[in-house]
Amino acid sequence: MMQPSRPVVLVVDDGPKNIKLMEGILVPAGYSVISADNGVMALQMAQSAMPDLILLDVMMPGMDGFAVCQQLKDNEKTRHLPVIFVTARDDMEAETRCFALGAVDFIAKPVNMPVVLARVKMHLAMERQRRGLEGMFEDVIEFAPDAFVLCDNQGMVRRINRRAEQLFGYSREDLVGRSVAVLMPLRLTTGSSLICLRRDGSEFPADINVSPLETHQGSLVMAVVRDVTDRQKAERSLADSRTQLRQLVTQNEAVREMERKHLAREVHDELGQLLTGLRMEMSLLEMRFGAQNPGLADKVQGMKSLLDGAIQGVRHVVTNLRPTALDMGLIAALQSVCAEFAQRTGIACVFHTVEQVVDLDEARGVVVFRIVQESLTNVARHACASHVSVTLGRVGNALGVEVRDDGRGFDPNVAAAATSFGLLGMRERAHGLGGRIDIISSHGQGAVVGLTIPLDTTAGRSEP
Repeated sequence: MMQPSRPVVLVVDDGPKNIKLMEGILVPAGYSVISADNGVMALQMAQSAMPDLILLDVMMPGMDGFAVCQQLKDNEKTRHLPVIFVTARDDMEAETRCFALGAVDFIAKPVNMPVVLARVKMHLAMERQRRGLEGMFEDVIEFAPDAFVLCDNQGMVRRINRRAEQLFGYSREDLVGRSVAVLMPLRLTTGSSLICLRRDGSEFPADINVSPLETHQGSLVMAVVRDVTDRQKAERSLADSRTQLRQLVTQNEAVREMERKHLAREVHDELGQLLTGLRMEMSLLEMRFGAQNPGLADKVQGMKSLLDGAIQGVRHVVTNLRPTALDMGLIAALQSVCAEFAQRTGIACVFHTVEQVVDLDEARGVVVFRIVQESLTNVARHACASHVSVTLGRVGNALGVEVRDDGRGFDPNVAAAATSFGLLGMRERAHGLGGRIDIISSHGQGAVVGLTIPLDTTAGRSEP
């Protein structure tokens, strides 16, 4: 079984006795010791041997320890090496300068063996932990599901991960040092969706998140690139499905209205006429035999009352299926529904308009009427209002209808989140005409339901 390698400590001191002393302390404790007696040699050995720790004297002829440390930290290869200054200078200025240059610790001479061993052990453990974290972070970046592209401030690629190689079709060697414009022709913008280029010239849409980084190598820019081809296909498919579903809902609603219209006419023409004829026969029967038979007259009168109720019921069914006022136009229909609402609920309902005629086709007029009708139904069920106004007017090339009440109000967001099929149905009806429903309400402040639809039937429908 292989034994773990011994940590390597580079001792830099111009005094041979000091080097021997450090070897005597460190080697028995399980460390490998290499040494240099001047600054130039120390820099060479640091780059060639890459020790785990450097014990650096300050006062040396030629290049002192401060200069050595400065060059170590300026070199990208050796900047991470932990440096402990070991010096006879124990003044505050020297200690402060040591830490300012990037040293991790400061040991004053004459050295104490337990102190040296404790400091060396502690900083080697910290360095192992740091390298472990760096390695883990490197793995996170390297095997991330998104492409990472690291660039300098001039837009030159400094580093990429494995996903970037797969996504763009470049190897690291081919891409590092080239302009990021070969991958992303447009200027990078946080959160933007751009068209990126692969090595073979093919394009793909991408979401790009750009973050500035301050590193030991200076200021860099990290771009996280995600291919959104599949997501955009799914979004388009979902949008198409929603459009088709709304078209289906609109078509079904139109079919329902046609069926209602047909059924209302059938009920009115067949059942209504039958009941009216039957009542006329009853009246004739009463006129011919009522005077001769008082009991028969009373019976006929009771039957006529029942027929009157049946006729009224038929009229109510017909009106619910297809308001006859719609045949006279939208304005007349809205006036009728407001009057019927006030009579049925006892809530004052006023209709306002300055329009004489509203030029809407039958299908669109029915949708507007149904939305107003549903709004008034909601007022009767939930608002506890004492007054309602319905206003109709033109807004540019659109028709606006507003239903306003002075009731208790509600939270539109809560209503939208709840299973409120009434409001949902109103929105879908409006959307089918290329319009929209706007609801303004708060607790205790009543509610306003606003409908806006284009008058031009050729205007494009709203996007889902």
